Amino acid sequence: MVLVIVSSFLLFEFAGAIVARSNVLQADALHLLMDVLALAMSLVAMRVAVRRPTPRFTFGLRRAEPVAALFNAMLVLFATFEIVRRAIDALQNESKPEPSIMLVVAVGALVVNGISAWLLHDVIGHAGHDHGDHDHKGHDHKHDGAGHTLNLRGARLHLIGDTLGSVAALVAALIVRFGGPVSADPIASFLVAIIIGFGAVRLLRDALMVLIEAAPLHLPVPAIRKAIQRFPGVGEVHDMHVWTLGAGHDAIVVHIHADGTEPHLVSKLARHLRETYRVEYITVQVEQPAEACDAPPSLFTEEES
Repeated sequence: MVLVIVSSFLLFEFAGAIVARSNVLQADALHLLMDVLALAMSLVAMRVAVRRPTPRFTFGLRRAEPVAALFNAMLVLFATFEIVRRAIDALQNESKPEPSIMLVVAVGALVVNGISAWLLHDVIGHAGHDHGDHDHKGHDHKHDGAGHTLNLRGARLHLIGDTLGSVAALVAALIVRFGGPVSADPIASFLVAIIIGFGAVRLLRDALMVLIEAAPLHLPVPAIRKAIQRFPGVGEVHDMHVWTLGAGHDAIVVHIHADGTEPHLVSKLARHLRETYRVEYITVQVEQPAEACDAPPSLFTEEES
């Protein structure tokens, strides 16, 4: 729905920006073009990510979404660079825009981008409340919005940038219309570039954290390690890895020594971790204290964690 709305308004804003000779509107229209590409990429990634696992892709294609979010962040950074370049040119030329046309286009863009950003915000809000409602035990791979949070953030970032660009264009148009300096138009572009650039860097960081398999912030490794060590029947935790395939699809692998006092230790510990931390993939390997484990250990000690 958002992709259709934004695509329909794109040509109107481009035409209005050219006729109005407005730098900030041209910057907003350029960013809107990036939005269409980003939204299409996000939609394809979300469709691909929910496909069932195959013998080649045993986890499915969950990483398609952080990859799309990474490219979305790069598109935003490119648009930010182009906005700054155009604003510098406008400051040097100081051509006066047409404030009346700017007002009409800016109001239209504000309505379109505001509605679109609100629609995605509503989806992300429901995703946050529904997180963890998957049927983890059966691994039937039913998906709600929770697994798409990172990707939706990337799409919403583009739309927030456009909404800010529309507000900046509206303010600049009012300033020029009432006799203010024409430099208000490119200066408004600089403000938009700063705001969306900051959001793009944050999204880029979060997507990279997923791709390099960092432990997600909502799964604190020291706390999980201590919870496993305190679980009845666990003698020692000597290897543990925590990572995420993408937002909403987390995994824990742990090697433990059993003290022999707790029957069905593996299933009970796995159930405890899944219910406590809402983790989709749990692997518990139980070894006897005298057995040697050939797996590479986690590279941190209790003190370091």
